Amino acid sequence: MNTQILDFWVGNFNSEEEFDQFIEEDENYYLNEEDDDNYISKFAESQDTVWFDNDLAEYGFENLSKNIYENFSEYSFADQWLPELVNKINELELKFEINSLLFVSQGQIPKPVSVEAEEFSLVYLGGIQIEY
Repeated sequence: MNTQILDFWVGNFNSEEEFDQFIEEDENYYLNEEDDDNYISKFAESQDTVWFDNDLAEYGFENLSKNIYENFSEYSFADQWLPELVNKINELELKFEINSLLFVSQGQIPKPVSVEAEEFSLVYLGGIQIEY
């Protein structure tokens, strides 16, 4: 059996549209990828990472009316990471409702950080090991 560590962020965005605009790849990136000030996404820019492999990321925006287990239990390997993620969230005593989640293979983002803006909050929770 193999193991892998995934880096996790949870957040609160005003809308799914704003979340998608933050997370999804910029279609113009590949037209100007030689430009050092060109980032693959707003998320990548927030992490000071020009490019990372979106195929190694999973993310989503979910309805606030459900609890965190219901919102994110269908994500890859959730049975392995969700209990630890909830523990990390409880330790931090976050002051917002979580409606978004992002995780990537550790190492894709060299220096992961939390991001606070007027439109959203995105908190880096650290790495969680999974087996596959």
